Amino acid sequence: MAYELSRHLSKITGVTLVKWGGSNRWLPLVLPYLLVRSLWVLLTKKVDIVYLEDGLLAPLGLILKLFRKRVAVTVHGKDITFNNRLYQFLIPRLVGNLNKIICVSEATKQQCADRGISQRKIVVIPNGISDESHMNAERQQLREQLSQELGIKLDNKKVILSVGRLVERKGIHWFVESVMPALIDGDNSCIYLIAGAGDFSPQIKETIKRNNLNEYIFMLGRVGEKILRLLYNAADIFVMPNIPIEGDMEGFGLVALEAASCGLPVVASDLEGIKEAIHDGKNGFLVAPGNAEAFFDKIKELLVNDELRESFGAQARQFTLENYGWERAAENYLVEFKCGK
Repeated sequence: MAYELSRHLSKITGVTLVKWGGSNRWLPLVLPYLLVRSLWVLLTKKVDIVYLEDGLLAPLGLILKLFRKRVAVTVHGKDITFNNRLYQFLIPRLVGNLNKIICVSEATKQQCADRGISQRKIVVIPNGISDESHMNAERQQLREQLSQELGIKLDNKKVILSVGRLVERKGIHWFVESVMPALIDGDNSCIYLIAGAGDFSPQIKETIKRNNLNEYIFMLGRVGEKILRLLYNAADIFVMPNIPIEGDMEGFGLVALEAASCGLPVVASDLEGIKEAIHDGKNGFLVAPGNAEAFFDKIKELLVNDELRESFGAQARQFTLENYGWERAAENYLVEFKCGK
């Protein structure tokens, strides 16, 4: 997100990017590096506001405030809800001491408010989406290319797709257990591709094996940008079957928007920040989390009705690009950065 925001903001205002390209789990170790880089920028350039891309960086923001600079931060979800007593004692307090808190959804805003952060400081700006994932090519051609890349025979199968970090809240294990057996019962015309890696991967594999679904469900692991684009453009339906997990939340639902921007109908849980990315009947369909029958009915309806699936996919793409483009998001960020100057 930080890269895209920086890229689009730089078209309308001056931006200096101080970046760390690694995983968030290493952020505590690289904070000194980021602090030194940031201080160098403050000493050598005219800076109106310091922006932090993640709530976990709040300690850095508090130090930079000592240099009489306004500091804004984006809070995504887990960076404010992480279920650890020391983390909850420290990070929400530090976030609340910054000048501007930008939440990616109303659900994230509520989590901030529940932790005592002043709502006067909070504004909601949804994540942006670019149009770089869409491939203007025939689906059958893309399907053949994807089949070669993955080494999986897709033939005339309908392809259901999920993308994301494989953690409990994503609900992939639940979907495999509760929905997929019904979808393939007496009908082997669909397969389920899962792209991503994470701590819940072993549980998902075990669930696939226990339900004898190895011929219908394929775990692809972490995939590169080339394969990801092919998946978004060659699949038929995108599912995001999240379930509620205490201390972990879906702050927004960016992968669902990426799928919709490629013309994929999305069937997702009506939960947390997902329902602010997906608008029911406009760029996807929202289903009560954990409702296997509702997920089955909507997916089956889309699988058997090619015309509905294709026409809704085109509508979803248009709605997503019109309402979640990065240009609009960058302009909204700039307005908030200027407030209080």
